[in-house]
Amino acid sequence: MDHTLACLEIAATLGCANISVPPGGPLPKGMTRKEALALFHKGLDQVIPKAEALGVQLLIEPEPNLLMERTSEIKPFVSEIRCDAVGVNFDIGHFFCAGEDPAGALEELFQWVGHMHIEDIAADRTHNHLIAGLGAIDFTAVFQAMRSLGYARDISLELYPYVDRPEAAGRESLDHLVPLMQQAGLAV
Repeated sequence: MDHTLACLEIAATLGCANISVPPGGPLPKGMTRKEALALFHKGLDQVIPKAEALGVQLLIEPEPNLLMERTSEIKPFVSEIRCDAVGVNFDIGHFFCAGEDPAGALEELFQWVGHMHIEDIAADRTHNHLIAGLGAIDFTAVFQAMRSLGYARDISLELYPYVDRPEAAGRESLDHLVPLMQQAGLAV
């Protein structure tokens, strides 16, 4: 909780609209899924007042092999919270890894999406972030969904495996993504 509260303070100081928090998990031995979700909710209850006071959104990022990784897991959780300070950090690769169509997941979760992470993922859906164009994600479908839904918030490339060449990885990804975004009618 202390870490999340400090991140909220830093975000407010920097003028950031949101922070991303992991979705709990993996499920601890001896704990039911229902108990783990209740524990995660209890933790959020401790930081939501600070998020509301600072005007910084807490965005839960579904993650492969953690407590919430699929649309069917995150949607009921965020819809039950009924708090504008809580939403979803939508990582298209994570939904792909979980066996979902990212464009369809975006359509279903759109009302809660406050930020998007973009990377590519191999066709075998292994959770390893790749430079855009080196994997199997259908970016055209995702960008068309963004356009039709009117997504106008931030998008970040998430290419942490490329710590030895982050600028080159970013450029390569943008070289692949920008034309697709333009074709979908998104402002770049």
